[in-house]
Amino acid sequence: MKHIQPFMMEYQAESLFRHYAHYTGGARHVSYTPICGCGPNGAVLHYGHASAPNDVLIEEGQMCLFDMGVEYFGYGSDVTCSFP
Repeated sequence: MKHIQPFMMEYQAESLFRHYAHYTGGARHVSYTPICGCGPNGAVLHYGHASAPNDVLIEEGQMCLFDMGVEYFGYGSDVTCSFP
């Protein structure tokens, strides 16, 4: 989360998570479609699927909700966090 900055896109934050999980732990696959909702998108149930692909600009001071996880040797993890 420390690398996420205002004026990045939500999909860029998703990309940072995917890269970190693969680079540091070798987890190649996500457990489910990542949710990176900022501002009002954080309140949308199952935001981030094909019809709403984490494609909004993260603005300064916006609340962000991230619900992501990776699969590693058959274990599906789940990480949910929110931050300003």
